[in-house]
Amino acid sequence: MIGIGSPAFCQTPFTHMLEEISKIFDLWEILAEGEDRLELAKEGIRYGMTSMGMHFQVHAPLSDVNIGSVHEPMRRAAISEVKDTIAMCEKLEIPLVTLHPGFVQGIAFLDRSKAITKTKESLLELSKFSMEHAVELVVENLPANINGTCTHASELLSVLEGTGLGICFDMGHANTAGQVDEFLKEVGRFRNVHLHNNEGEWDQHNRIDDGSADLEKVVTALRGRYKGNIIIESTDLESGAESRAVLEKLLG
Repeated sequence: MIGIGSPAFCQTPFTHMLEEISKIFDLWEILAEGEDRLELAKEGIRYGMTSMGMHFQVHAPLSDVNIGSVHEPMRRAAISEVKDTIAMCEKLEIPLVTLHPGFVQGIAFLDRSKAITKTKESLLELSKFSMEHAVELVVENLPANINGTCTHASELLSVLEGTGLGICFDMGHANTAGQVDEFLKEVGRFRNVHLHNNEGEWDQHNRIDDGSADLEKVVTALRGRYKGNIIIESTDLESGAESRAVLEKLLG
């Protein structure tokens, strides 16, 4: 199923955004922040499921949520936030949560490997929690920048080792790190896919065919080997609809 997600959506009251999205998409990956914090949006989500035939999956909160924090109280707070998200998804019968790995901040710049170690510790704990709550947790590759971890396939695979967790492949993020081909080698481990494009310099979230990432190569790799949902990550609903038309044409 082709769905949509955008950080911009959580600035608009949930029910209004739901009404607009449902005119074009049957699947919405909710970023659980702002107006779309699950505790606030839960009744709207239930209404969307039961009365509108909508499907949902969730992106765990991003703001100040760092599961790779080297400051232990903050790492524990991040884990608690993700666990709350997973538990609410179980109650709402939302099957999948996408999670960002940790990022490098503060004294972690003195030894970046510590953020990686803390990320793996967090994922081991969260993987057990997600299994107990029957919600699939998947980990997304980050865009290349000074703070990012798991921008390369090898690093993401290293933090996932022993967790049993799958990958959320983000084409735009992989393109900023020159890692699209490396990630596509792991297509068998993909459990969610985010599509957007850029020129390879920064995370622009352009239309899926507007940038240097080879969209046709990605779609060819996914075809026949990937059975999950594809989420178009856009800056707004209009460009998301345009990307959907492009993707449907490529998928035939």
